Amino acid sequence: MSMMSLVLLGVCPAILLAISLWMMFQHRYHVAMLLIGMAVVTAAVGGLNGYREMDAQAKQATESSFDTTQREALAHRYQQAVEILQTQEFSHPDGQKLADAVKFLTVFEDETIVEKMQSDCPDAPVLLQYAKAMRQVASYNGHITNQDVNKDQQLLSLVQDLPEQYQGKLADKIVAFRRLIIAMNAEAEKQAKLDADNEAKHEQNLSQGKYGNLCPGDSEDKVTAAMGQPDHVNASQTSEGDLKQYVFRHNSKSIYVYTKNGIVTEVRQ
Repeated sequence: MSMMSLVLLGVCPAILLAISLWMMFQHRYHVAMLLIGMAVVTAAVGGLNGYREMDAQAKQATESSFDTTQREALAHRYQQAVEILQTQEFSHPDGQKLADAVKFLTVFEDETIVEKMQSDCPDAPVLLQYAKAMRQVASYNGHITNQDVNKDQQLLSLVQDLPEQYQGKLADKIVAFRRLIIAMNAEAEKQAKLDADNEAKHEQNLSQGKYGNLCPGDSEDKVTAAMGQPDHVNASQTSEGDLKQYVFRHNSKSIYVYTKNGIVTEVRQ
């Protein structure tokens, strides 16, 4: 309790009561009663102030104790997550352990907590991002491919949000992981472009009759000379005449040659 509250609660009322007694000896009863009333009011004000001060001190002590407990709990969860992430390798990540790491670090999505715990839990938001990305990799059971990375927009988003020049906690693992995922995605994009170019070239070759120079209107006799032996031939008799479908495999692609009454009618994939 502060000095002011002690004065209001004890000293001032005592002085006022002493003066009121003197007034009563002097037969000045009205003044004495007034002084007694002032003593009661002063004591009440002092008591109220003292209660407020003690209540505030109790709350402050409780908050301080809570902060300490909370800080210790958060620091422990952070350390558990760091220990998990230190043991995880890209080639065989443990999905359950990574899920635990994400759970331990999720609280650091709160910027207030991040700021409050910066000294005890450095780079917690980056570690959380890394844990989420590694958990996504773990969903492929150790068999993630360049194409998987390219199609996994969630994984790419998580990795791209990792700092490119990161130098904080677990930097050696996080920087290498980011570079690997970015490189895998770039390789997948390169292969996709190459496949698209090959597909376009294949379609062009088909349309221009460049497979054995075989074109609609050619004699059926030219089919095997131009294309080689077919994998199989499907033949049928219809009211329109004799129809055949020759099936060939060329550069891992199927090519179909159609004839009608001994004349090539179509060459397509």
